[in-house]
Amino acid sequence: MTIELNEVTLPGSEQALSLLADEGQLTCITGGSGERRTRCLYMLMGFEAPSGGCVSVDGEPLAGGCINHLRKHIAFVPASLDTVGQLVPYEPPTIQDVLALRSNRGLAISEADVEEECRRAAGIANPLQQPASGRQDSLRRQKVLLLAVAVLRRKPVLLVDSPLASTATYLQQQARQEGRTVIVATDDAAVVRLADNVVSLV
Repeated sequence: MTIELNEVTLPGSEQALSLLADEGQLTCITGGSGERRTRCLYMLMGFEAPSGGCVSVDGEPLAGGCINHLRKHIAFVPASLDTVGQLVPYEPPTIQDVLALRSNRGLAISEADVEEECRRAAGIANPLQQPASGRQDSLRRQKVLLLAVAVLRRKPVLLVDSPLASTATYLQQQARQEGRTVIVATDDAAVVRLADNVVSLV
């Protein structure tokens, strides 16, 4: 799947963005603020309309039925999991927390599948059982768990907001070896360095 931005501007910004994200490539949206990078990912999913320019998928403008078609082929990894106040401090999310997200309901994957994918993504052993050692460790495990489940959805397009530097090689593999269109929003040099395409916000 090929996703293209052609002279696209976000509402409230004058910068025109252009990118061509193709199958088998890792594309990075970097620079600017984290909020603006996140909005770019939302725009790619059709949740935010550009104030100018055109977003297209496989040569078709992103509108109407094309938006619904694209969303069925996207796995999106948010920057964090918004839990509703039930987890104790520093407790990593459970697989049930992640599978309860609307986009993940009904997935036929096991805890063993998730454990193995977490190990592949960031080398975390037993991420669902071991207690986190602090807030940063909890957030790290959360990000890895969200990424692992998204990859196990086996969608051709993977969008990732603020991935960990330790998952940079894994993301590159998802593009080059698995043939996915991978687009990440990040300011992390380790991820940007491995990208095939880089778009910089100002």
